[in-house]
Amino acid sequence: MSFKDKIVLITGAAVGIGRETALAFARQEAFVIVNYSKSAAEAQETLDKVKEMGGDGIVYQADVADEAAVTKMFADCGQRFGGIDILINNAGVTQFIPFSDLEAATGDVWSRLYNINVKGTFFCSREAAKWMKSRPSPCIVNVASQAGLRPLGSSIPYSVSKAAQIHLTECLAVTLAPEIRVNCVAPGYVDNTRWNAGRADFSAKDAAAAASRVTPLKRVAEPDEIAEAILFLAQPGSYCHGVILPVDGGRVLV
Repeated sequence: MSFKDKIVLITGAAVGIGRETALAFARQEAFVIVNYSKSAAEAQETLDKVKEMGGDGIVYQADVADEAAVTKMFADCGQRFGGIDILINNAGVTQFIPFSDLEAATGDVWSRLYNINVKGTFFCSREAAKWMKSRPSPCIVNVASQAGLRPLGSSIPYSVSKAAQIHLTECLAVTLAPEIRVNCVAPGYVDNTRWNAGRADFSAKDAAAAASRVTPLKRVAEPDEIAEAILFLAQPGSYCHGVILPVDGGRVLV
């Protein structure tokens, strides 16, 4: 596959899967737009790593849940670079609430998760499409979760928001074809991310071990493995369209 000189915008690219995806595209000679909301230092570190490997890109701050900020980001980047070839909707957020604790799933929790995970994906896709249709083989890849395929994950609002993101992928695939391909990866537990930062009494080692026990491949993923799947779906000329690709070691099967 070749992404040479492709303009790739990755939301939430400061850390974790987003960062590894930025590095993966940079290795393929793409120009990477590193979007972030609050993690300015980490976003710059991602760009520094891109440049260290001989790649190029910029950092752009915008909260994907802010419709006006998203519109400005794509207008600025589209005008500056003459268009957008690839959008990776990676920005996401969760709230850790046991499924049994229905009272803790407040309206504020639902709104926060839906605003970023679902509305943010829609806003970015809508604005990107305006700058993609004149480009050769443009595509969008959404980063959802195995939690959107089964009642799993950190909370009911998160699981439902990821199910909505998956259905949004299918709706956009129907709507934006044939000019723009739209696909989705659905990762399982991914180690070495900031996802669980701040959780009281949390052990990443114990959580990874527990996830491994219920996963047919008996291990969890690393961020670069999700990035590889994203690049596969994004490759120019691919016939993959409307695909929901679980990258979870077979977890959704059991």
